[in-house]
Amino acid sequence: MAKKNKADVQPEKKASVADQGNKGPYIPALSMEAASKRYDVNTNAEKVHRRNWLIRIVAIILGVLLLILGVGYCSMVILNKAGRFTVSLTPNEYGITLSDDKHFKNKTLNLYAAPIEDMDNITKEWILNQNGELGDDPVYEKFEDIDKVWGEHNGKNYLAYTFGLMSATRDEDESVDYRASLNLESEYKGADEAIRVAVFKNGVPTIYAKPQKGTEDKLETFAADENFLDSETIMEEVVSGLKGGSQIRYTVVVWLEGEDPQCVNEIMGGEVKLSMHFEVIGGSDKIEKT
Repeated sequence: MAKKNKADVQPEKKASVADQGNKGPYIPALSMEAASKRYDVNTNAEKVHRRNWLIRIVAIILGVLLLILGVGYCSMVILNKAGRFTVSLTPNEYGITLSDDKHFKNKTLNLYAAPIEDMDNITKEWILNQNGELGDDPVYEKFEDIDKVWGEHNGKNYLAYTFGLMSATRDEDESVDYRASLNLESEYKGADEAIRVAVFKNGVPTIYAKPQKGTEDKLETFAADENFLDSETIMEEVVSGLKGGSQIRYTVVVWLEGEDPQCVNEIMGGEVKLSMHFEVIGGSDKIEKT
């Protein structure tokens, strides 16, 4: 057999891309309609996913807002239901407690008086109701008698609340000192300018009022024994030597004094909120016997 010359040997020809396509597997091309449908499906899926995600975000935001509003509403309801006069005692280790029952069956650190929603102006004498000035309200022989009824005993146009503070210890050789303060928590439309606050301590009343308008310390001429201590404090005192087993009775009476020059139409719809706070400041010192 004759040898082939190198020139006679032809290199093997590689298949072209077109030839390979003809020989390879058949891949049908998508029509414009099919491609459009596939694109629409992907796009719609993305839209649905994005919409669901936004709905979840909006739902979470609304839930948080509703929670905040709910907490705020409940807080306001609790504050309003707590009354516009509250009494509180700082927790202490000496067994000092509060109660609006003279037998102290329900000892507590917090007391709440129901508010007077629509308090009209009256005068101190009207609280006695001896001539029926306040309709079906209780009738008292004298102003001091209002201190003899324990708990809440509001009239139509005045707030009255009697409670006691007691040392639970039975050791009469021990005593405790405490501070009592009656505070003006808030006021609206200047209603505090015309109110009177009577504080009874073991039957002895003191009536507090704001100083005459335009003065710093001039006492009002009608139904007032002492000025408010300042713009936020009605009264404050330190009581020393509360003996073991003894109690002190308090009554707070609040009304809008019609004889006050500041009891004018401009304060109609006004509001005041008061609180009384007790804090033990001295502990269980032995009383020296003589």
